[in-house]
Amino acid sequence: MTKKQRAVCERLGWCVQTDGNEIMLSQFSPAGEDFFFYAEKRRFAQSIREYAENFDPDEHAAMWVECMHTVRGVPQSIRTLIDDADAIQEMLTEQSEQINNL
Repeated sequence: MTKKQRAVCERLGWCVQTDGNEIMLSQFSPAGEDFFFYAEKRRFAQSIREYAENFDPDEHAAMWVECMHTVRGVPQSIRTLIDDADAIQEMLTEQSEQINNL
């Protein structure tokens, strides 16, 4: 990860934490999910691109639908969960595009 890459991530609202050979990127989604994922330090741009390309909003929303009545803080609206997963996809895509365009 370069200083420019870190600056882009932070400008987009991502919290960046280094943990050995991985970098944890976290940010709150519009619905308040503490969303995070890990990218490889030495393949930072490629890791972010791969994660964004492989993120499945439907799968992500379905995971939270299953937890709606058992996990505290999960929105009780399926529409909210779907919209939030779509917003996370947009956040990941924007981050990937900006990092890979440096």
